[in-house]
Amino acid sequence: MLTSVLPTGLLPVTGTELFKDKGMLMAVITCSGILIVFMILLLLIIIFYAYGGIFRTVTASKDKKLAAKKAAEEAEKAKNAPAPQAVEPAAPADDGTIPGEIIAVIAAAVAAMSDGRKYAVKKVSRSHNQTGGRTRWAALGIYENTRPF
Repeated sequence: MLTSVLPTGLLPVTGTELFKDKGMLMAVITCSGILIVFMILLLLIIIFYAYGGIFRTVTASKDKKLAAKKAAEEAEKAKNAPAPQAVEPAAPADDGTIPGEIIAVIAAAVAAMSDGRKYAVKKVSRSHNQTGGRTRWAALGIYENTRPF
């Protein structure tokens, strides 16, 4: 017992007398439980943060290696490729119904998605409206909002 080791008078009550009151026992158990839960949560946060840092560094190193490999391949292609020839872009056809700016935007979108291949926009025409007088966006909205579950 604690009272036998410590000189008398230092502890006003012994450990068994302290917890004779059920309210005090419940308070100590509740506080220690909350403290343990928050300490474990803090430990889990630290562990997950460390794992995230490890995976970020591994991914970054793989990305650097991939970028270096891609740059080397591009340099090799550029060294072995013939000199590019000047190609005049084909003038987009304008039938009078679609403004030239819209045709230019469509041609730029095709060029952006071509991955280095050369395409030319030969004709741009409006699609026929087969949705009962509604635009395609309006028909799609009605379809999305009225389809069965």
